[in-house]
Amino acid sequence: MAPLGYIEVLDSKGNVLERRPIDSFPIHIGRAYNNEVVIDDPYVCPAHVAIELDDRGSLIARDLNSVNGLRLGSGRKKRLPMLALNSGSQFQIGHTILRYRSFDHALAPTLLDRENGTSFFGSPHIAAFAGIMVFALLCLEGFLGSVERVTIAGIVSEPLVTFATLFLWAGLWTLAGRVILSRFYFFEHVTIASFAIVAFFAINAVAEWLEFLFPFIPALWVAGVFGAGVILATLVFGHLRFASMMRRRSRLWAAFSVSAALIGISFISDYANRSKFSNVMEFTGIVKPLDAAWVPTMSVDRFVENSQKLKSDLERLAQKAKPTQP
Repeated sequence: MAPLGYIEVLDSKGNVLERRPIDSFPIHIGRAYNNEVVIDDPYVCPAHVAIELDDRGSLIARDLNSVNGLRLGSGRKKRLPMLALNSGSQFQIGHTILRYRSFDHALAPTLLDRENGTSFFGSPHIAAFAGIMVFALLCLEGFLGSVERVTIAGIVSEPLVTFATLFLWAGLWTLAGRVILSRFYFFEHVTIASFAIVAFFAINAVAEWLEFLFPFIPALWVAGVFGAGVILATLVFGHLRFASMMRRRSRLWAAFSVSAALIGISFISDYANRSKFSNVMEFTGIVKPLDAAWVPTMSVDRFVENSQKLKSDLERLAQKAKPTQP
């Protein structure tokens, strides 16, 4: 005969440590060995709680005059002499968290086994495509950033250090996953790291164009701080998915913590640098190849007028500076 339900012993994070079937009611839970469910907890009485049906046929958990009582859920909550149980109800006796599940309890959808190769990130073709994209972007950046005559060998050789660092980074995460999960997820980590680099290139390119077109917007600073923080958080979240047994919420908190720490360090560093006195003018040096029709211009008369005004301001400042000279 199929069991009527199950009593599950949970850890502090809600993971199931032990699952005991219920074949009939009532059942007794406690530390003594004559109970249907034996709990190894010094704060649980030998006969602590009974799971039974009340007069109306509803399932309840009844405290058997225990020392530490019966509590709803987990934590230091009020003691209850009796607790109505539904499928999924949690209650605590001593330091042990229990949960009742009926035999027809709704299950979560089955997870896709990433080791079957059907995962998007686990495809070697996707990993190869992402790696080639990163290598091409690095070569293009080296070509556009050079002011001297370049050769194909020089363009190709420059990104090799970054490319090798990418594979080393993916290899370290793969090693961590191999130790923790006993599985090999190298292609997944290569794909995640490659897409993070591509995203950084895209955000940096958009920020440069915005700062060129709208110089009053510190787009590069925003992209460098917040954009890099978002990319790093996504990178850590993705790597932890294939290198740890952490739940999604825990991975989100870990990624958020790393990103927040990076943004905080960037803010502190930027504030420290700005507080230092410098006679070097701060200005944006971003120049983009834009058609002349799109470049904002001014008339010759206005240019001359602004020049005369600037000349007058400089002469006035020079006159003020003369009395202070020795």
